Amino acid sequence: MSTQWGIITMQKLILPIAFFSLVILSPFQSTSQTVKSGQNISAPKIFLVYPKNGTPFDRECGSFMQKPVEKSSIDEAASRLGEFQDLWDKDGALFMETALQEVGVPFPYREMQATLTVCDLSSVSSPLIINVKGFLSSAVNQHPLWAFPEIVFHEVMHTYVRNVYDISPLRKKYASEPPVVLNHLHEMALEKMILVKLNRGELLNWVDNRYRNLFPPVYKRAWEIVNDIEGYEAFIDELKTMPSSQSVRNTSK
Repeated sequence: MSTQWGIITMQKLILPIAFFSLVILSPFQSTSQTVKSGQNISAPKIFLVYPKNGTPFDRECGSFMQKPVEKSSIDEAASRLGEFQDLWDKDGALFMETALQEVGVPFPYREMQATLTVCDLSSVSSPLIINVKGFLSSAVNQHPLWAFPEIVFHEVMHTYVRNVYDISPLRKKYASEPPVVLNHLHEMALEKMILVKLNRGELLNWVDNRYRNLFPPVYKRAWEIVNDIEGYEAFIDELKTMPSSQSVRNTSK
């Protein structure tokens, strides 16, 4: 989860996020496919969503954040929705396909919706909300546009790696670490893996700098474990052994 726009308390988030997930986000379409040896794994379609007049969440979040959302930010996000979708479709789909083919386990859904926000809160994986405030023309330290697909990838892949949590020896090894550290280990390994495989050195350096220097210490710690201590390959190997979501559902009946 990105913290570029500040960390907010759970007390401030819990009611609006619950409302947002019920009203704004449509159900994801689940996939029950299994993978045969040598079979290609399709990446899910990610639909970015942002209404012309902004979401109810963005229009109301200023009151509980005590920091009003500028109408110009809402208008710009809405007018650039197609641009953000094109950015994701160009590189994000490639990131997803690269990760899924390497791991060999299908993504749990065929489709997902990611709702954009310009509210002053972090991007989150569930419900899937992507903060684009740093990409707007009004941003003080504007993010490069080529970083947008990576930010979406980060949040989406949290959903992908959850089935490894209960079977991961590496999570057990680092069990004393805070939950934020543990929940980012396999996800960050996927980030490192796809950027190395696709030779995206500039983007990898940008990600490395964010985790080491711009984010809270828990993110730096997770990145150090993946990048400097264990190596991302160890976490990718564990992901290759995780059950698919369909297998989890079948065994839980």
